[in-house]
Amino acid sequence: MSTQKEYALIAILATAALVGILPAFAQSPADTGVANANTFSSTESQILPISVSTDKNVYDRQSTINVTGHVLEPIIGQTVTMKVSDPIGNVVEIHQLTVDNNGDFQTTINTSSPLWTVSGTYTIYVQYGAQQGLRTSTTEFTIPGGGETSCTSQQLSATLGSELHCIDYSVDGGIASGAILDTSSKSLTVNIRADNDGQITLNIPRSVLDSKAGEKDDSFLVLVDGQERDNFTDVPGTDTRALTIPFEAGSEKIEIIGTQIVPEFGQIAALVLVIAIISIIAVSAKTGLRFMPKY
Repeated sequence: MSTQKEYALIAILATAALVGILPAFAQSPADTGVANANTFSSTESQILPISVSTDKNVYDRQSTINVTGHVLEPIIGQTVTMKVSDPIGNVVEIHQLTVDNNGDFQTTINTSSPLWTVSGTYTIYVQYGAQQGLRTSTTEFTIPGGGETSCTSQQLSATLGSELHCIDYSVDGGIASGAILDTSSKSLTVNIRADNDGQITLNIPRSVLDSKAGEKDDSFLVLVDGQERDNFTDVPGTDTRALTIPFEAGSEKIEIIGTQIVPEFGQIAALVLVIAIISIIAVSAKTGLRFMPKY
């Protein structure tokens, strides 16, 4: 194969990755022979080339989804690519899954991820093999509800455009009436009505808002009604940072400014790029494609 053709193939694979659609996922079930695992759940004699299912059909926003599947006649070293799309087509999860000697694979998904903001039917796509041996399947599950009702009474509803993020909190001396995330200022603004002097504690997920100096934690900038405060406490955890911020009677707004905020596309783009690289390597191994020209 000529050098030009080699680079053209790499470009095609990279382009497919950047738009978040792998070759098998770019086609409809009718084109690829995709079978929905739920369709065959009542036909025990039906043996699918690849199948996938979840332990339930409906989940809330604080659930762990157990995903299991089976590949007929597995190939040693060949992995299953799994992609999860929300009801409007956004990719919210991508995984490479190992298949055991019996052809079984499994993983878990946490619906509390900040990327899972849309209510409705989610679709799991799985792909196994490459080129002529490509096998795919899908299954679906539902996350009902939407709007602020998705957060519990112990959680603060923080919006980012049309997205909703739920933050565990407690408040004394006032009432918190919602919050707004701002990507441009990397900030979380909490609206409060303070009848008395008090304090608010926010257990902020690092995936939503964080403050870093390189790999180390850095201090947040905290403002109460526009005035900088340094009399707050910050207790860092593995996945969250718990901030306790005092306020005075009559306070209306608390602003917390960090260095990292929930990404809109960056995290998914990185995941898809990883899948693209894996796909390129797999094709290279099977076809003998060279990435560097021979001299």
